[in-house]
Amino acid sequence: MQFILIFLLFQTSFAQNLSDDPGGMGSISIKITGFSNDIGDCRFAIDNSEDVYESDDSVYIGKVLPIINNEVILKIDSLEYGYYAIKVFHDENSDGEIDTNFLGIPTEDYGYSNDASGWFGPPSWESAKFLLDRQDMSVEIIVD
Repeated sequence: MQFILIFLLFQTSFAQNLSDDPGGMGSISIKITGFSNDIGDCRFAIDNSEDVYESDDSVYIGKVLPIINNEVILKIDSLEYGYYAIKVFHDENSDGEIDTNFLGIPTEDYGYSNDASGWFGPPSWESAKFLLDRQDMSVEIIVD
């Protein structure tokens, strides 16, 4: 009888903990500012690993978003807890690529999570990543 009582107490405690824990899922509210105009689109990518982040041809979640009043606001729901990095650029001519000059320096504005920057190319995963470890989180990115 004592075993059954302990088992029932454990089961009740376990069920209560599950209801308090949303299953390790969260949402990120993202505000992107610094656009000089509303022309073109905002190209948005959120990556969930260093391999995806450093890949030239894949993203975890990618979106093409309209720029309204020189900013973009979006929310991504149902993300598993873990590390993510965001990269965006202002695709003013809507060609799907970040334009560069003859030296390879971007001529369209861009930004990364944590306001990360790199010397000769994009910032590293280590400098751009952030930890989603709660139900609701906010991230702000300024393009320039």
